[in-house]
Amino acid sequence: MRSALWLERGRAEDASSLAALEAESFSHPWTEEQIRQEIAAPPPGAVLVLRAAAPSASGSAATTVVAYCAYRVVVDEMHVMDVAVAPRWRRRGLARWLLGFCLLRAARDGAVRALLEVRAGNAAARSVYGGLGFSEVGRRRDYYTAPLEDAVILSLDPLPAALP
Repeated sequence: MRSALWLERGRAEDASSLAALEAESFSHPWTEEQIRQEIAAPPPGAVLVLRAAAPSASGSAATTVVAYCAYRVVVDEMHVMDVAVAPRWRRRGLARWLLGFCLLRAARDGAVRALLEVRAGNAAARSVYGGLGFSEVGRRRDYYTAPLEDAVILSLDPLPAALP
C-alpha cells in the first residue's frame, strides 16, 4: 500500500516529533527548544516537514512526520542545517526529493550556492548529496564526537534551476 505524502512548513507543535526523529537519526540531536527556534525563525529559510497519513485508534485523520529539512538563506548562500528521514521511510528517495525541493526554494529566495556539513563516514547521506551535485570543498578535523569523526564540507554552486 502506498501512503499519501505532503509537505508543509513546520509548526511549533511539531517540535516533539521532530526532536524524536532527531534522536533516531543523530548522535547529537537538536533539542525541542532548538527546533522551536528554527521553526519560528523568519524567512528566507524554513523548516519543511514531509508528512504521511497515519492510522489512529479513533479513526480520525492523523499524520506522522516522516522527514524534514531545516535551512537558512544568508545573503546569497543556502545553509542546509539538518535533513532527517524516519528509519522506516529511508531508502525511498525522500531525502533527495525534500532537499531538492529546498534547493529550488532557496534559489527562488536569492541563494546561488548551498553549503552543508556531513559526517565523513555517513555514506548514505553523502550519496544523496553527491546525487544532487554537491562536491567536497573542505573538512573540519574531528568536528563530530561520539564517535570522533571529521565533518566534510560540501558545496553546490550554482544551485539548480530544476531537480536533476
